[in-house]
Amino acid sequence: MSDLDPDRITEVRTTTEPYRPATEVTRTVERSNGAAWWAVGLVGIALIAAVTYVITRPQSPTNTDAAVAAATQQVQSQDASREAQGSAAQAQSAADSAAQASQAAAARAATAPPPQPAAPDQSAPAQSGGQGSSPPPPQ
Repeated sequence: MSDLDPDRITEVRTTTEPYRPATEVTRTVERSNGAAWWAVGLVGIALIAAVTYVITRPQSPTNTDAAVAAATQQVQSQDASREAQGSAAQAQSAADSAAQASQAAAARAATAPPPQPAAPDQSAPAQSGGQGSSPPPPQ
């Protein structure tokens, strides 16, 4: 504390007596600062309330099992998505190949010569006898 502090009072009294040396009496009275004690008290009460809250609050269960299950499900869905994208790419490739093959077949058919009518087979002998499946010619 400094000498300018208003909560501190210093009183000096000097007395002189004829046959005794001078006597100096110093009396210092310090008053307590009430506002500081109120502030300390409030901080202490707030600290006790905070510690009580932390100790008595219900503990929230850790959802590690739920978090692990959610992560596993996310990984599975990502894998399924990748697999579907791969299947789609393969289907697109197969469709492209089929389109190219059909275009090539159409081009070959357009440039091929028309088919010749088949000539009757003259080398086979005529069937004779009554066991033929066709009726005899009329006379």
